[in-house]
Amino acid sequence: RCRGIAGRFDACLETAGMVVTGISETGAVCEVVVSEALTNNYGTLHGGVIATLVDVVGTIALLGRDPRRAGVSIEMNQTFMTAARPGDRIVAIGTVLKYGGRLGFTHVDLWRDSASGTLLASGRHTKMFT
Repeated sequence: RCRGIAGRFDACLETAGMVVTGISETGAVCEVVVSEALTNNYGTLHGGVIATLVDVVGTIALLGRDPRRAGVSIEMNQTFMTAARPGDRIVAIGTVLKYGGRLGFTHVDLWRDSASGTLLASGRHTKMFT
């Protein structure tokens, strides 16, 4: 589980059962199974959950470089490719693109089942270190 990593709002991912399966100086890998609580009115993974995953997994990737510098978000975007449904296992792979003195840049891909599965969404997250 992501105990000790989740804070306030992002604690929803801890409640959903997100697990950090890998973390290093170059990135992080997390997994979560889509539950009914994470879906929209169409029964698919809510776009807000995808945005939260990009935010949180991008931050965890940066924390792999320095666990004291989470930073604050200054830009984030997501592109949605296909839907995920309850029971789907999501593998989120966050990669540190650049880690500077004031800014950190990450890229996060969300896959169904594994990195060789179906690409569900992709996002970028830029953070400023304070």
